[in-house]
Amino acid sequence: MCYKKTMSLISLKGKPLGQVTLLTAILTLLSPSASAWASLKSSPEPTLIAQEYACPPYSGGSQFVAAETPNFYIYICGGDLPNTYVGVAKNPQTGGIILPLQSFNNDQFVAVNGNVRYTLTRNQLIVTRQGRVIVRERANWLF
Repeated sequence: MCYKKTMSLISLKGKPLGQVTLLTAILTLLSPSASAWASLKSSPEPTLIAQEYACPPYSGGSQFVAAETPNFYIYICGGDLPNTYVGVAKNPQTGGIILPLQSFNNDQFVAVNGNVRYTLTRNQLIVTRQGRVIVRERANWLF
């Protein structure tokens, strides 16, 4: 199952660039090259830079969960089973992260990056560093 969603991407000047795929926005946020930004700033036409969905190709091609918090978009990806956590900040200065899942069940997904743990449940995203909560936000699963 592959979920495709489009969204409007706002240029750096605050003007809509048109409809682009969600992954386009994600890749722009995660790895904005100078040429991509220059193209976005100078072109009055929409610019498509990437593929059509949020899950990385190596994760297996399926998107199990798409969730949104006030500050993040979170995607759980995989093949036959979930195996990848994709977190993208809504603030382009913050960026995003792609991690293997450490554990999962029907209502909870956990990914770990060193001493930082990302836990997504049906109700919230909790990010802890060395056991201390650094982010706790209400989450809405989009599917």
